[in-house]
Amino acid sequence: MHYTVSKILKTAALLFLTVTSLAQQSVLHPLSSYGLGDYQLQDHGIYSAMGNTAIPFIDSAQLNFLNPASYSALSNGNTLYSVGVNQRTSFFQQGNDRLVRSTGNMNHLALGFKLKKKMGMAFGITPYAAKGYYLSEKIFTGFDSIRNSYEGSGYINRVFLGYSYAPVHTPFTFLSVGMNAGFLFGGVRDQRTSQLIQGTTATGGLYREELRIQAMNVETGIAFAQRIGSRYEVKLGALYAPKLALAGSLDQVLYSATNLNNPSTYQTLTTQDISGHVIQGQRFAFGLVHQVFLRDQSRKNKTKHPQLSISLQYTQQSAFKYQFSGSSYDPPPSTVRNSHIYQAGFEFRPERFLYENLATLGFFDKFIYRMGAYYGTLPYYDAGNNAFKAQGVTLGIGIPILAQQSLSSINLSCILGQRDTFQSGALTEHFVAIQLGAVLAPAGFERWFRKRKMD
Repeated sequence: MHYTVSKILKTAALLFLTVTSLAQQSVLHPLSSYGLGDYQLQDHGIYSAMGNTAIPFIDSAQLNFLNPASYSALSNGNTLYSVGVNQRTSFFQQGNDRLVRSTGNMNHLALGFKLKKKMGMAFGITPYAAKGYYLSEKIFTGFDSIRNSYEGSGYINRVFLGYSYAPVHTPFTFLSVGMNAGFLFGGVRDQRTSQLIQGTTATGGLYREELRIQAMNVETGIAFAQRIGSRYEVKLGALYAPKLALAGSLDQVLYSATNLNNPSTYQTLTTQDISGHVIQGQRFAFGLVHQVFLRDQSRKNKTKHPQLSISLQYTQQSAFKYQFSGSSYDPPPSTVRNSHIYQAGFEFRPERFLYENLATLGFFDKFIYRMGAYYGTLPYYDAGNNAFKAQGVTLGIGIPILAQQSLSSINLSCILGQRDTFQSGALTEHFVAIQLGAVLAPAGFERWFRKRKMD
């Protein structure tokens, strides 16, 4: 008992210390200037490799916190600890202007385990929204030149606690429902600086808005799996996040300064603190996985049992709105709308009975191979009412950690993507994103959160 408690305390301490790392979550795109910024941040080393088709996946060796109904499918005693990091390099182009920017951060930290035969639980921390951009322009007024600079930064994170229950849990049929309850915290900042270019001092003005969120949100999921004969299995999953009013505060302040590089010279002209709400638009996602247990392959007294999974998913997100009386924080309705995305993925396992046949497998037969694609519209429109679209192809590989026969694995994915309105002269982003995830589990002889019996 003492050993189990020690495990829990160590894990909780690690989770607390890692919050600081997640605080570095950021994005680098002008589109994040709208509202809370970019909230398309659901990255995972496993599912990102398959077009991010996470909702229908049910696997006892994967901690799928993107669908809370999956927790009850975890195996007894196999506590899973999942952590992920990502690196993204973006290549921007508009007309003859080009820019290359990179960012890297941690994208999730979670722990999940089986409570009872039909119950599972998980908790962790993930990013919810982030803002990151920098723009500038030079204007000649007829007498002086002024440089206007626009800058955004900040993040909002989400700590969640999830639970699932499976009323039907047999070797051939699985049905589960689940819920993640989350707490959002953090803030995003927009800042505009106007500076006189002439002269020896940086005279000008600065306007700053900072939106802070501290609120609860929830999402519910359902998962279903049915074995069909000896060679097929179909899995279905759905997720629903309702429309919610998230409590927040908006701080607005306007300064004048004789030297913008020296905050001690700032003079406050106006300031106000407005309480209000961010209206989170509802989100719905539905997906399916068709697993095919391919015919056995026998060669030189060795038999492999390959498996192919084909996954499809559709996701729709309603636009966010902002209610802060006396402010103009809400983006123009013509620039922000609902978004939707279509996703597809493939996964191939040369051997689905890995540990039973480990001694007879070749080096590349031990890996899991993944690929996918996605296409859809983002929740942003340009001034010409043209929607920004997102498309990309994904690749990935799963590398099991075979020591001590645990469920641990390293999962790597790569996304080659594009965000664009596909109009002449529009802002275009091509990017390469790398996701690295690790799933850590106790060894086969060591089971956490297991009841001990004494003779």
